[in-house]
Amino acid sequence: RYTPPAGHTVGWLAINSGHLDAGGPISAGELAVFEESDRPIDFVAKGDTHFVLGSAVKHPHDLVTGYYSVHTSKAALAQGELEIERIGALLREQGRL
Repeated sequence: RYTPPAGHTVGWLAINSGHLDAGGPISAGELAVFEESDRPIDFVAKGDTHFVLGSAVKHPHDLVTGYYSVHTSKAALAQGELEIERIGALLREQGRL
């Protein structure tokens, strides 16, 4: 059982290896995002299981998701993706990628 700190209403769990049950089965390679709540999260490992569990205070703004990133606006997402492209081009030019 995981009891989130006060104010944490967002919870998630990612499994690296093994399986567990958190109201439903979750297996290696899966990411579970729990229903928004401040209640404890109950889970049971089914054998040896390695996982990361997290919780947080809900972000007060709408979020914009990209392929591999999350930003607070479409403009910030576009800027971040352009910077990643720029760095990738530079690394390829240097033979490092």
